[in-house]
Amino acid sequence: FTLGGGYGWLSPKYGLACDNLISAEVVTADGGLLRASETENADLFWGLRGGGGNFGVVTSFEFRLHPVGPVVVGGMLMHPLESAGEVLRAYRDYADAGPDEVATAFALFPAPPEKFVPEHLHGKTVLGIIACHCGEVEEGERSVAPLREIGPPAVDLIGPMPYTDLQALLDPTAPPGWRWYNSGEHLRSLSDPAIDALTSHAPQGLAPLTQIIVFRHGGAVSRVGDAETAFGNRGAAYLLHPLAAWTEPEDDERHIDWVRKLVRDMKPFNTGGVYLNFTPDEDERVPDGYGADKHARLVALKDKYDPNNLFRFNHNIRPAGSA
Repeated sequence: FTLGGGYGWLSPKYGLACDNLISAEVVTADGGLLRASETENADLFWGLRGGGGNFGVVTSFEFRLHPVGPVVVGGMLMHPLESAGEVLRAYRDYADAGPDEVATAFALFPAPPEKFVPEHLHGKTVLGIIACHCGEVEEGERSVAPLREIGPPAVDLIGPMPYTDLQALLDPTAPPGWRWYNSGEHLRSLSDPAIDALTSHAPQGLAPLTQIIVFRHGGAVSRVGDAETAFGNRGAAYLLHPLAAWTEPEDDERHIDWVRKLVRDMKPFNTGGVYLNFTPDEDERVPDGYGADKHARLVALKDKYDPNNLFRFNHNIRPAGSA
């Protein structure tokens, strides 16, 4: 999570997990133990913040911490799919102008048959919007009020809750033992055509945990200079995360094809960059996580710390001498 960047509900306010890394202890390919920080092995420290597990095994992280909660304002809203286009246009205007304290995302997914969901929506694809305000509760309630008025929603589960509960809100959508295929595509913006394309691909007739998730970025993430860390694509406004989840091997092709077709059709709205933490281990896409210049710098770092590519079972940055 950290070595690949580390987006989360606090990122617009406090940056990525890797932006809050103070130091790391690393076992390198030759068996050495190094400490990496701004003042010790600074080149390795630069590469660890976004370059993944390519340069060694991190055995400890030292993080900068921030006061949050313990109670924040957050939760989920749900809207019927037929109103998703109109709602998402209003959501975009809200999210693009929102304060750093508010992190948001939305998803297109089949509504679960839970008591808090109206019965007529059970099993039907809906639009869910998730929000987290990480500041004072009263200010949070004021900040998210305009979001709750859009539509209005068919389900409103936003309110004060422990931050730890909000962090666990999506856990039921990731049960063990399922089959998974997903991607992470950086979007320039959430334009009207992009919204139309997304809603046209809303999961229908697929396994019930298959969904499209889009995270709003910016804020503190975009204020870190692109050259300061290995992590790339900081200027992207949104992150598209199509996620297919199913149980039977005979359904592999159908679900994988759905993800790939969505990614292909969203290319006109893509920055060309990918978030590797959400991307399959496909070597041809690794440079897109960084950009050409930064990838070349990472290759040079690989040549220094792992010239024989011992650490290769990852989003692999191949050393220059590698076939």
